Formats: sequence, structure tokens, C-alpha cells
Amino acid sequence: MKIKWDYKTFSLLIGISYIVIGGLVLLYKKFFLPLSNQGSLALGLLLVIYGLYRAYRALKYMKNNEE
Repeated sequence: MKIKWDYKTFSLLIGISYIVIGGLVLLYKKFFLPLSNQGSLALGLLLVIYGLYRAYRALKYMKNNEE
């Protein structure tokens, strides 16, 4: 299987990056500056949810456009 580095593949990679960054915010409770527990929870969950959404859309597009 050869990976085509187009927009949707890059979007999948960025989605995974958002998930990882969100997990790190949840784990370390900081994002450039220290965050409160509520702030880190809100930002971390928001980043993880957005990353999941972005990765899902990229995978859905890639699945529908297989050749």
C-alpha cells in the first residue's frame, strides 16, 4: 500500500497530532502556561474531540475515494 501525501493524508496526520497534544494537555495540565484543572480539562477534551473529528473525516474521505 503506497501512501499518497495529499491534503487528506496530511489532514489525518494533523488530526492525530491534535489528539496527542490534547492528551498531553490533560496529562501535564499546561499549554505554554500552567492551566487550572478545569482549564486543562476543557482545552484537552476540546483538542482531542477536534482531532477525532478531523481524523474521522479524513479516513472517511480516503475510504470513499479509493481507486
